[in-house]
Amino acid sequence: MTIEAPAPDPIEVESEYADLQEVVVGVPFIVYPDLRVASWVVKALEVVPETESRKAWERSARDSISIGVYDAMERENEALIAILERNGVKVWRPEVLTRERVVANFGEEYVRLAGISQQFTRDPVVVIGDDVIECTMGSLYRRSDILGLARPLLARLMGSGARWVSMPAVDLAVMLDGGGFDKNGFPVLEGGDVLVLGKEILVGTSANPTTGSSELGVRWLAAHLAPRGYAVERVRLPEDILHLDVALSVPRPGLVVVCPEVFLDGVPACFDGWDRIEVSRDEARHLGTNGLPLDERRYVLGVNGQSGGERVGGALEARGITVFPIPFGAHTEHGGSIRCSTLPLRRARR
Repeated sequence: MTIEAPAPDPIEVESEYADLQEVVVGVPFIVYPDLRVASWVVKALEVVPETESRKAWERSARDSISIGVYDAMERENEALIAILERNGVKVWRPEVLTRERVVANFGEEYVRLAGISQQFTRDPVVVIGDDVIECTMGSLYRRSDILGLARPLLARLMGSGARWVSMPAVDLAVMLDGGGFDKNGFPVLEGGDVLVLGKEILVGTSANPTTGSSELGVRWLAAHLAPRGYAVERVRLPEDILHLDVALSVPRPGLVVVCPEVFLDGVPACFDGWDRIEVSRDEARHLGTNGLPLDERRYVLGVNGQSGGERVGGALEARGITVFPIPFGAHTEHGGSIRCSTLPLRRARR
């Protein structure tokens, strides 16, 4: 891959809905865990609908290129990139990994146990203000994501003035137990759980032990951001909800797309009095809330026939927001949609 020279613009993400100017869109290289050895997957699959769970079993130990999934997902990515570029957003892509490259880093046994998943760039890196945080993720199969992002990030971030840090490492030997896996006990964080609302940061924590952020991850983030005046709030979610952005989207101040029934402690108080577009638990699990604001007036939304996306899109349009719908079913069957597939590097008022 040819790396562009570093752009002179600083890294900055002000909020979920500030003007999107620069973003990383994922690449759909996947190696599915070998379910003969990866018993942890049984618990992890609780976060996706049953139809998607069955496909994971059928694809055990195979890769997305050989079974044609890569091409289907990349066509959806191309539609997304076309919309982003038409709306003035600069797009970066990760390097596409190979199985051999991941094996060289982590070993064959690890790849069989964990698999590889590159599409959902939202999760391995979090950008808040000018802080760029390489996450220690709670999902075992996401450990190799950073390999494909390392050189593009190096090219973009050096000289940008960004505060570029990595989270503490974890001890996988402690987290793994007879093929099972538990994220708790270490600070882990995934970008799908992190919503930026100015100086207020919401972080979801799923009760599912195999995926998503942990309470210690929330505490680490709060300590890291406190010197710059950020307030971090933990938002507890049930075992069948992967990330906070599965249950919540903020298209603009005063308006929220939300699934109230999955918030174990109630919808965060910061949304009291806001206009709500509510979705059901089933719509949320099919990624009905997982859209991407381009700014306060434009919104990109994945649709798949099951997410209620058409209904949500209509409700947004009725509130004066222009919606760009994209068929995104090849992605949603892997547990992610538009927001999951995009990592903003610059999102600020022009």
